[in-house]
Amino acid sequence: MKVKVAIPSVLFIGVFILQSCFTPQHVIRLKPENDNGTWIYGQQFVSDSIDGVIYEIAFDQVADGRYWFDFTVTNLSNLPVMVDPVNFYMQVFDGRKNPLTENKIRAVDPENEILELEKQISRMDARQLNQAGYGILAATVDVATGIAALTDDNPYNDHERTYLVNDVMAIAAETECQLQSINDIKEAWKSTVIRKTTLPGNYNMKGKVFFPVFRNAIYVNLYLPVDDKYMEIGFMQLQFPVR
Repeated sequence: MKVKVAIPSVLFIGVFILQSCFTPQHVIRLKPENDNGTWIYGQQFVSDSIDGVIYEIAFDQVADGRYWFDFTVTNLSNLPVMVDPVNFYMQVFDGRKNPLTENKIRAVDPENEILELEKQISRMDARQLNQAGYGILAATVDVATGIAALTDDNPYNDHERTYLVNDVMAIAAETECQLQSINDIKEAWKSTVIRKTTLPGNYNMKGKVFFPVFRNAIYVNLYLPVDDKYMEIGFMQLQFPVR
């Protein structure tokens, strides 16, 4: 009787845990409050300008716990302008436009992200050098084990090996794959993200800008600097349930 009761109970608990752990999150979209924008391949770009500097912005997606935006910054003035994402900030609001936090939510600093990736690469480079040493040691042990097996009196040991070198090489290959992946991510940060730039007159720049996501927000406002002034661009956060 106890067995008949226990098995369904375990199954019920297992199903409950699976259902509670893997509920998909809502898909988020940010819709510009100002509908007077330009659509390009499904993205709505909105723009504003101060003193001849134009910001064009489109929401891309939410991924890795961040809002992804596509930015174009155009300087039509006669003077160079400093563009630096660390000076971009965001504020989030509830449905009544009450702020959810009093703090300015800064954009992700690309220089810091690149620095952290370079630290990871340095650590993995050291790991590769260590693995190369382990590989030499493992090969030595494999050869010694093979000689010992062939020279003892037990005929069943003639084909024994430790094959340590195979294990070490497998780990080294995995490290190499991870290192390549991190290098690719670093290059993406260096080439596709808005980075600190002195933008001359009659030039523009394009790239990604990231902010931390706030899933309970109803309104999201971006504040973008031009010298000592800021322009404000507002979005409404829409959530689409996944069933």
